[in-house]
Amino acid sequence: MDTSNENSSRAGRTLKRIQSMLRVHERLGAYAARLQIKVENTAVILSGTLPNQELRSELVPTIRRAGVLWQVKNRVDVAAS
Repeated sequence: MDTSNENSSRAGRTLKRIQSMLRVHERLGAYAARLQIKVENTAVILSGTLPNQELRSELVPTIRRAGVLWQVKNRVDVAAS
């Protein structure tokens, strides 16, 4: 059994679930294209910019609602106004 393909497949499914949750989110959906999401090992790494801290703080709970239990590293910046 090739565990690297299995891990890659699992990471791909996780990434798709996260992207889907962000796109349909009432408030984050408008900014989903500004975010980059990577899966490294068993961590989800978020980067990009959002217009305010309130939206930034909604990222991790939204990802958790997608069923993601992996570590989430929120490296998203808040854009200067």
